[in-house]
Amino acid sequence: MRSNSLPPSAENPPNYATPSPSARVHNAGKGHFIALSWFGRIFSPLQADLRFDEYGMYFPEGARLPKALKTIVSAGHTSPNANQPASFLSWRHFDVPPIFEWRWLGATMIFQINALDHELHFLGYRGSKTQADNIQIKWANYHQSRLLQLVHNVENAIQARYLKHSHVIAIQQRVALEYPRWHTWTQSAPLGKTVKEAVIKLEAMHRWDHSDIAALREGYIQKQLHIYADFFQRVESNPLTDKQRRACIIDDDNNLLLAGAGTGKTSVMIGRAGYLLTSGQARPEDILLLAYGQKAAAEMDERIKHKLAIQSIKTSTFHSLGLSIITHVEGKNPTLSPWVNDEQEKTKWVLASLKNQLQTESYQKQVVAYLSNYYHQPKSPFDFDALADYSRYLNENNVRTLKGERVSCFVHLHIANWLYKHGIEYRYQAKYVFDIKNKHLRENRADFYLPQDDVYIECFLLDKEGNTPCYTDKNRYQEMIKNKREMHRQHGSRYIELFYHQYAKGKFNSALKRAASKLQINIAPLSNESLLHSLQKTHYLSELAALFCQLIGLYKSTIPGKFSVKTVMANVASKDAGIDTQQVRTAFTLLRPIYQDYQKHLIQHDYIDFEDMISKAIMYVENGKFTAPWRYIMVDEFQDISEPRARLVRALRDCALTVGALDEKCATLTSSGVKTRRKKGQSASLFCVGDDWQAIYRFSGSDVTLTTQFNQYFGQSSENVLDQTFRFNNRIGDVATQFVSQNPAQIPKNICSLAKVADPRVSLLYSDNKTSSSEVLLHQALAALADKADKKYEQVNKSGKTEKNRLTESDGIKNTSRERSKPTVYILARFWFQLPDREGLEVLNKQYSNLHIMCLSFHAAKGKEADFTIITGMTRGKHGFPSDKVTSPVVEALLPKHETFEHAEERRLFYVALTRAKHRVYVLAEMTEASPFVTEIINGTYDVELISCDET
Repeated sequence: MRSNSLPPSAENPPNYATPSPSARVHNAGKGHFIALSWFGRIFSPLQADLRFDEYGMYFPEGARLPKALKTIVSAGHTSPNANQPASFLSWRHFDVPPIFEWRWLGATMIFQINALDHELHFLGYRGSKTQADNIQIKWANYHQSRLLQLVHNVENAIQARYLKHSHVIAIQQRVALEYPRWHTWTQSAPLGKTVKEAVIKLEAMHRWDHSDIAALREGYIQKQLHIYADFFQRVESNPLTDKQRRACIIDDDNNLLLAGAGTGKTSVMIGRAGYLLTSGQARPEDILLLAYGQKAAAEMDERIKHKLAIQSIKTSTFHSLGLSIITHVEGKNPTLSPWVNDEQEKTKWVLASLKNQLQTESYQKQVVAYLSNYYHQPKSPFDFDALADYSRYLNENNVRTLKGERVSCFVHLHIANWLYKHGIEYRYQAKYVFDIKNKHLRENRADFYLPQDDVYIECFLLDKEGNTPCYTDKNRYQEMIKNKREMHRQHGSRYIELFYHQYAKGKFNSALKRAASKLQINIAPLSNESLLHSLQKTHYLSELAALFCQLIGLYKSTIPGKFSVKTVMANVASKDAGIDTQQVRTAFTLLRPIYQDYQKHLIQHDYIDFEDMISKAIMYVENGKFTAPWRYIMVDEFQDISEPRARLVRALRDCALTVGALDEKCATLTSSGVKTRRKKGQSASLFCVGDDWQAIYRFSGSDVTLTTQFNQYFGQSSENVLDQTFRFNNRIGDVATQFVSQNPAQIPKNICSLAKVADPRVSLLYSDNKTSSSEVLLHQALAALADKADKKYEQVNKSGKTEKNRLTESDGIKNTSRERSKPTVYILARFWFQLPDREGLEVLNKQYSNLHIMCLSFHAAKGKEADFTIITGMTRGKHGFPSDKVTSPVVEALLPKHETFEHAEERRLFYVALTRAKHRVYVLAEMTEASPFVTEIINGTYDVELISCDET
């Protein structure tokens, strides 16, 4: 019978309690009866024949036991008070103590075994109450050790360790089984004080809710904060903050620490490792720290050894760890492909493989089709607000025909390539061969002219409703069309009319073919071999090889197993991002033989590449060929994680060692070589530190949703936030936070700055003058900083130590000497080529000798800090910021799902740039080509200082 007091759930399995009297009557027929040979016994009750002791109960001779109990009944036992044979049931078989009911023909004992009720009838009235009390005492004495041990274990667990989610589940499951055995009857039963106190505690555990669990956890945290206060005070150069300390102590199964820019995440990594060791919860060989780059891993390792004086904690990159796992399983060090660190040579090999595939006619045809139809990423003129923006997109993406000509729109590109492939000579943007007398016809050129056939092609940018792009006056455009038609009528010229809506619907080819047939234009299609011969003289094949080289790496790190176009298409379908499926299918069909050749090459030379280090490691861990020795896995910069790396982390977390079993080879992966053992089923604790606001590597496979939806991938998790930054002041923080928080898909945070200033510290230097270049703005910003540095230095020399300390704190100027007082200045840009080169940087450092100037891209600046930053390159376009560079749909097919919020990652990248500075940020903007981000800042409610450089 299922208890109504404890509804079953995934965390609370069904349990069984003593039924109420009404339930017993209702369910009696569902159980089994013990029927006695009762004729002649009704008047001589059997209570004298029913005996029990501390071991169990003895049923009298003549009791006919149901078949369900015969397997657990011990026959032949002898009661200590009688010599006659009896059937014996141990107290361990009774779910709860038997109870008695008084009926017309005597008392009935009802007892429950394996959740089924059984009844023993015709017991005497007298003494049944005494028997019931004695039976309860015997049952309780027999079972109390189990109860006391459970309560003791739970109390010890919540005192000794942080109460993990998995521990809560385990405790609730045990309590759910034990609670019904003691519920209701114990309040009036004559039990000892110890047992009654244990029952009270059991009932409290049974009633645990979220607030109770939170209170238990908080009690543990406060206790640990007190015990290890001295450790947290001295583990780093500065004492850890309260939130940093709590992050070190909290140890759920899965932990996500959201650490904002400059909030001291590295201090927490070191502090947590040290706390686990100091508190005795871990040994050095139990801990694994994962970082992304070799430099970051080396720095972490150095700080661990310096701060904790520990040599045996393993610190590794993901790829180095993967290499270790492969070595462990295969018993030898794998040979790395020479291309691991030489992408250029890898691309050359792919190009050679591509040319080899081009020896077959079918492959030639597919390549020509791909280059003709899909090489460039078409954008509709209807997507742009200004003609200049559309023209910029075409120029920056180097949109050219197969003959190498620049075009003014993708519609013209399609026409030109069709004409070229069909052997039709054409002239693009050709003047009319006749004089134009219509004064209203400003255009003196046709889109295309076919000289051999004396045919013009006029293509009009009209959609199916007759609308034009928004940057074009519709009425004037319609008038132009009318004038052109009249001109061709007057001169009797032959011409073809095409419309954008035909192109948009994919009907251009059929329209051109019909028109050519009608006008009897001579078509002599070029062979694929001829087309490819001419294409080899251009950049097309080398760039296609570079694309394929990129795809090989992305495919291997995204889709496990053998190459499958079908799997790629399924991956595309799951994104629902409007990707051109035909383009993707064509590209990966072309890639397949090259990919297969690439894999054969690795196998023949016994090589592994960069992606194999992760994928093979995952396979070995998931297949059980490798068992991780680490009980605590800590991951730095988690926001940069890709799905394969996350999958490896999850697999390492879940694998476990069998009790008592030592894996000699596993020990080789710990720094000290100490053997480790872990209970079967005991998964590791996962601790991930990151900041979704700084996720900026999607182009390499990083997936920000692994952070924003952490618990969906790793399971029930604890999430904590480090929200006090020690780097930038509050006015920089306010601007940066407001800007990055526009995206609602990110995790809301309120980053507080330790440094407080009154006036704005983000300065926007702008110019409306076309003659004022970014270089002019840069010098104005540097001059302002140099002037401030000089004034601060002079003030320090005059005022002495007190003033020096005050200025150091407020403005970041080091004042111990002239040379050491140089403030650091980062010049940051979206792309490296937008920054001064080495020679230019040397000139700047000489010109502004009281500043220490460095140049970094936004991506390279991540994780670094300077006293001041100057952000340049804030323009529009492919190489602007945000960058309008279009990712190929073929690449998109393998990248994480694109975010719906416009410029989501570029916005986070700007946040990274803004938060590198401690004291002030200068943003340089040429308003003639201003970035949308600049426009947003100027027109919004941002707390920035606007400085017009045209007035200075």
